[in-house]
Amino acid sequence: MKASTDINNHGVETLLQGNPGKAESQFREAIKKDPRNSSAYNNLAFVLRQKGEFAEAEKQARRSIKLNPDSATAYVNLGNILVEKGQGEEGAKLLVKAIETDPRNVLAWESLASLSMLQHDYLSAETCWQNAIALEPGVAKYRVQLAMVKAGLRKIDEAITCLRDTIKMEPSNAFAWSQLGILEFLQNNFGLAKKALQHALGLDPGHINTRYHLALVHLSNNDIDDAAKEFDHILRMETGNTKVMTERALLDLATGNKAKAKERLEQVMRLDPANKKAKEYLRHAG
Repeated sequence: MKASTDINNHGVETLLQGNPGKAESQFREAIKKDPRNSSAYNNLAFVLRQKGEFAEAEKQARRSIKLNPDSATAYVNLGNILVEKGQGEEGAKLLVKAIETDPRNVLAWESLASLSMLQHDYLSAETCWQNAIALEPGVAKYRVQLAMVKAGLRKIDEAITCLRDTIKMEPSNAFAWSQLGILEFLQNNFGLAKKALQHALGLDPGHINTRYHLALVHLSNNDIDDAAKEFDHILRMETGNTKVMTERALLDLATGNKAKAKERLEQVMRLDPANKKAKEYLRHAG
């Protein structure tokens, strides 16, 4: 007969293999074998959180902590559950508790950083991502997130450096290339922005925000035709994108095609009657 610990460990393996339903059954079986198996309670809480069953997940995570109050992982799990329940303040306290329990728990730093970003506390997020990177320097996503935070703090040069470091580690990271292009664009480095955004689209052609910013780069270079092509590409992917439709109509106006501009803007107004920008342009379209 398998021991509770063995069943719990098999549950973890099952979860990693992408079968949360079976893993949940195994965690419950482990608890039935040993009602004091704190790890099984915590693992069960994690699965329930993934399913969106937050009330039950919270109950199981609290049972885990009651049985093992020194488990940083359980504090992280419960903290994330509470954040997803909308109890951010209490969740943050538990994430801090996790770090106090184990300062080397990278998931605690990652979770607290993500929460700080949601709360627009970029200074705290910056410190958290830096600590996560110190613990796991090979994780590219931490550097990308640090770049986003530094951009929020208007440390654009540092953000660009973070993104370039990420790309050196992970050249196929389309999001890092895209963000690099956007930041270079904001710095008026249009040549660098164009290269980065085009590279990002080579990796992920369907990323609309990347293509939109490439269109803006073209406009900044007065490449009207190329900008129009990018807007048209987006509109083929998202036929109801009123923002891009309005921008495309403005190009029609700029090139003297008032009839087409009017057609586009009237469509925008049907989709979004409160669109003030489209309403203003429509007056110019006749």
